Amino acid sequence: MSRWRIGVPAGALAAVVLTWFVIGPAPVANTANGNGIKQFGIADVPGRATALVPGATGNRWIRLANAENFPILVQTVTATVGKPADSSGRPVPACPASSVRVDALARPVTVPGNGTADAVLTTHMLPGTPDACRSVTFPLTYKGTAVKP
Repeated sequence: MSRWRIGVPAGALAAVVLTWFVIGPAPVANTANGNGIKQFGIADVPGRATALVPGATGNRWIRLANAENFPILVQTVTATVGKPADSSGRPVPACPASSVRVDALARPVTVPGNGTADAVLTTHMLPGTPDACRSVTFPLTYKGTAVKP
């Protein structure tokens, strides 16, 4: 059984913007492992916005992409919330990254060979989130693993 990992540092290709009211699209990110290049991508699903207010739970739809000619089983996807920034890209120190939490992928997803599959991650804006978090961007860093079934 082969394994692949995808990990993208904050601010890199898979950075996703999570704002108080809207989610913007993110490009696909690829990675390599010690056994050669094995790719799968994680990106936002276009047109699927997430509206979050303090205490709210929403869905962050992602698209998993498989560049291989055989199906893969994406077993895990996690997202780490980065430091918030305003619309000019400046840090917002009064808004902690801990104001938003993203749950891991709830169950494995099969992605067909040379295809894509959509999945959902549950997002939470915690109660009592400061007003400084209004209309800011929370970058997400995705990590995931996949196996050849």
